[in-house]
Amino acid sequence: MTMICEKDPIKFYAHVESLLMDREAENNLPLGLLERMKDSSFDGEYFLVHMQKSDNSMFMSMRTPPHLWILPSLINLDPEHLREFARYLHKHHYEVPGVLGERTAVKWFIDEWHELTKQKYDLHMEQGIYRLDKLKPIAEQSGELVKADQTHKELAEEWMRQFSRETNEPDLYERASELVNEMIETGRLYLWSMEGKPVSMVSRARTTKNGATINSVFTPDEYKRNGYASQAVWHLTGRLLTMGYKFCALYTDLANPTSNSIYQKLGYKRVGDSVVYKFRK
Repeated sequence: MTMICEKDPIKFYAHVESLLMDREAENNLPLGLLERMKDSSFDGEYFLVHMQKSDNSMFMSMRTPPHLWILPSLINLDPEHLREFARYLHKHHYEVPGVLGERTAVKWFIDEWHELTKQKYDLHMEQGIYRLDKLKPIAEQSGELVKADQTHKELAEEWMRQFSRETNEPDLYERASELVNEMIETGRLYLWSMEGKPVSMVSRARTTKNGATINSVFTPDEYKRNGYASQAVWHLTGRLLTMGYKFCALYTDLANPTSNSIYQKLGYKRVGDSVVYKFRK
């Protein structure tokens, strides 16, 4: 087997697409990022690595700094692939601040990385990956889902910072203004509005060939426990399915049983896990 660091995202996508599409919803993160990278306007830094055997890709991983290395959910997961990948990164002096992805793959990787470097690591988050193919009916409220525009920018930035504190994502806090502006400009940020007053936030994130991912679901404390987030997610999910996406996906914090229960009531079903580990410096 040969480990290859690919410079061209289009070539890389061609090599690994079939590998990832076997579990499209679970692999929405790498697939969605690669969809963006195929656009010539993508100007961020990235590292794309895959393992080949007889012209077939057996394993892949990728990183877009400052984010972590992504480990995919694969049908034929082999522990030796994770160990070899860890040895490859170590040998070639890649920066490895942490990894995220399928639970078993992450465990195999961090065990090997610790063996190689003696670095200690911490569990940052355990997430559930949910997929919805058909919405369940719910009791609809009188509010409406509106697409955020520049008049909402200041409010959305503050909500994004509050969201980053709730999810323990300091990088998100620092980039709140940049992210919100990009989300508004691309028409991906939505607000649930009651009598013209925004009370909750939701976003359409990345897309894959058949699906769209929903994220940034946030309701400020003063509006919590009114079902606003459920309404926002339900209406945005319905809108995306109407647009032609075959399914929607989202991540939940497994430490929050309330949100996991809410999404299941909308029709989302848990299809996988994604765990996040960060290495200590």
